[in-house]
Amino acid sequence: MDKNILFNIVLGFMIVSTAVILSSLGETRLDVYVSMYTLEYFVTKAVLRPRRRFFDILGLTLFLIFSLIVCFRIWEILQA
Repeated sequence: MDKNILFNIVLGFMIVSTAVILSSLGETRLDVYVSMYTLEYFVTKAVLRPRRRFFDILGLTLFLIFSLIVCFRIWEILQA
C-alpha cells in the first residue's frame, strides 16, 4: 500500500478516535483537542514518513499553534 494513502487512513482514524474519546470524557477545551491532533500528526508522520512535494505548511501551522498553547499555559502557571 502507498505510504501516503496509509498515512491519511491512519491519521484520520486517530483524529476521529481522539475526538470520540475526548468528547465522551466531557472535555470541552479546544486547546486539548488541538494539542492531541498535533501530536498525532507528528507521530504518524515520523512513523510512516509520507512523501511531500512541497514544504509542510500544515506541520508548521500545527507546531506554531501548539507552541502558543504551551506558552499560554506556562504564562498561567507563572501568574499564579
